[in-house]
Amino acid sequence: MFPAMQRRATLVGMLTVLAFAGGTLLVTRAHARMAWAKPATDTSAAVAALHKMGGYMRAQQAFTVKSQQTTDDVAASGQKIQYGGTVTLKVRRPDRLRMEIDLDRRHEHIYYDGKTFTLVPEKGGYYAQFAAPPTLAQLKDVLEKTYAIDMPLADLFYWGTEHDGTAEIKSAELVGTSNVNGVGCDHYAIRQADIDWEIWIEQGAHPLPRKVVITTITDRTQPQHVMTLDWDLNAKLGEDQFAFSPPANAVRIAFEQVQGQLKGTTTP
Repeated sequence: MFPAMQRRATLVGMLTVLAFAGGTLLVTRAHARMAWAKPATDTSAAVAALHKMGGYMRAQQAFTVKSQQTTDDVAASGQKIQYGGTVTLKVRRPDRLRMEIDLDRRHEHIYYDGKTFTLVPEKGGYYAQFAAPPTLAQLKDVLEKTYAIDMPLADLFYWGTEHDGTAEIKSAELVGTSNVNGVGCDHYAIRQADIDWEIWIEQGAHPLPRKVVITTITDRTQPQHVMTLDWDLNAKLGEDQFAFSPPANAVRIAFEQVQGQLKGTTTP
């Protein structure tokens, strides 16, 4: 299982509900799950690099990662329109998460403290909550199954486990070496039935993903989603980072348990 990416251009929600769940990144339903096919060529070197990356990522207990991203949307005219922004994720395993979303079309904060999951739009005077399970790993399942919130990047962390799903890669190869924001990386290109994707993995002792590009090849415009990641593995994350206090006069509303959308029902 690689990240469940949407098969068309509207990938803007990619990091909207991002979390690290027992070694897992979570992201919103904006993407549908990808299917993998049995490798048609020798992909062993590229897959080995992905396994090493996944193992290293699962070993991290606390971190901050900032994503600079752009997403192509396709207008009714067929013209590609590019949107961008940043998402900052703070994680402390096994049960703490905070996300700050500042995208062209979305501005929200998300909190998870091991008891409650909270989404707070920047504007609107309301917030939404539900009682959450005690670990990020369990939260992942609840978000997917109960609220239909998909997690496209989750599978990056599964590489090197029995759930990594290499069987459906059509081809994967090392393109060469590259520099991503001053960090030396190995650049890999992977092909599937409906998307091409590239990943830049940091060289040396910290094999982190530094850049990801997803191209939807089934759309004639071939829209792309591009994400550049800046990691801090030494982040000091105290309890204040994950605590949420409702603003004065804010109205609490409930999560809709279908399609992951918010209900308009207020809660006392």
